[in-house]
Amino acid sequence: MRRFLFSVLLLFGAGVSFSQPVYKNQVVEKVVVSFNDTSTLSFLVDSSLYKEGWDTLAQAKFWKDVICMSSDTCIINVASCRKPLDKVSRSIWMNQSDPEKTKFKDSICGANCYDEGTNLFVTSGKAEFYELKKVLPDISKAIRVFSQNNCDPFFAQAILLIESPGKNKAKSSVGANGPFQLMRSVARKYGLKVSKGRDDRTDLEKSAKVAARLINSSCVPYVKSFLNERSIAFNETDLWFRLLVLHAYHAGAGSVHCVINSLNPSKGGVDLFRQIWQTECGRFKNESQNYSQIALASLVSFYEIINHDGDTIYLVQGDKYLKSYNRKNFKPWEAYAYLDNCLFHYENDLADAMIPYENFMRRINFIRKEFLYIAQHVTGDADKISLNLYPGTEEHLDSLASRLLKRQRFDSAIRLLKLNIDIHPNSSVAYDRLAYACQLSGDKKMAAVYSNRSVVLSKKEMIKGRE
Repeated sequence: MRRFLFSVLLLFGAGVSFSQPVYKNQVVEKVVVSFNDTSTLSFLVDSSLYKEGWDTLAQAKFWKDVICMSSDTCIINVASCRKPLDKVSRSIWMNQSDPEKTKFKDSICGANCYDEGTNLFVTSGKAEFYELKKVLPDISKAIRVFSQNNCDPFFAQAILLIESPGKNKAKSSVGANGPFQLMRSVARKYGLKVSKGRDDRTDLEKSAKVAARLINSSCVPYVKSFLNERSIAFNETDLWFRLLVLHAYHAGAGSVHCVINSLNPSKGGVDLFRQIWQTECGRFKNESQNYSQIALASLVSFYEIINHDGDTIYLVQGDKYLKSYNRKNFKPWEAYAYLDNCLFHYENDLADAMIPYENFMRRINFIRKEFLYIAQHVTGDADKISLNLYPGTEEHLDSLASRLLKRQRFDSAIRLLKLNIDIHPNSSVAYDRLAYACQLSGDKKMAAVYSNRSVVLSKKEMIKGRE
């Protein structure tokens, strides 16, 4: 009885000490301004990412490029160290035969002074997947849930940035689901309902609570035991320790133990991870090695977003710039360049789903009116001015619509392509692109209508070309 009471007191004491967590001073609050709201959200900032040079590692820099790059482009890189050697269009690469790909890789090796046959990876951009701005509100909520469950909120933030940012119903090929990519068995073990008609894994707060409990009860204790076996000193807020825990969450504690055993390290830190990224053991292979590399890259990109404008985060960058516009302060050509920059940011905001289509078009119409004012001011004759309905060419509109389609923003893409048809009613290409967008959205009926119209216009263009 006394032994039981003593154990309870120890547990209570541990709980009290943990109520003042050492990560508390890493949590910062930021004012987040969206297109129609302002709120205060919490994030965690680990300065050791920069102080210890993690952000300068080739692997982190490589994956940051991948995260920011469109899927249209591939990076040819050295497999062993992720050093980029060249970039190639994804369509061009995929249309090559295997012998052509091998010959291309060998030519890249020769041009960069690498031995022929050096193992090269071809990695496509993943900007359409890593929509980091969309996950900001979820991170703030998850940090609160993790803190309430006495779990380091670093893991809430990192996992949400890596697994399925902004996509709470993303299901993996192995059956993991939700923002924390929980397996069915794990979710049920911790009390979540997972059935044909209900899946609690897609609920942010419920899945965050389970992830916190899993990390506290399994991942952290196992990693600590592996390190204690070898008398490796650590603090639970060391970035390298946190990365090991992330590996345990992703690949399983057994896989991490396998790697630690094979390396038999005497200390942690950056050098340990340089070795881990070169080591395969059991189920810990290339995908597992990439996990902590992507975590570092995601964190660097994330910190750039939340620190870009000091204590305020402007989700709609176009609004931030347009707010500072004053025609009286600009010469006509300066005003045009400034507004063109605003347009550029608004198009990025639309692609990032930071602004709805209706609000986007209101901003664009304001910019259009300012373009008109500038033109009138320069020419002095409004009758000589003719502006497109949208301040851009057919190719420009098509390019923006393509970006929206890659991110599955079907409604916005289709509305933009319909606007393109209003501007260019006799363009077979415009109708063809709209048919393609409808096909992707699942509207096969309208896809057929627009496709037929495209064929008719194409035939007319051919006949006209022969005349």
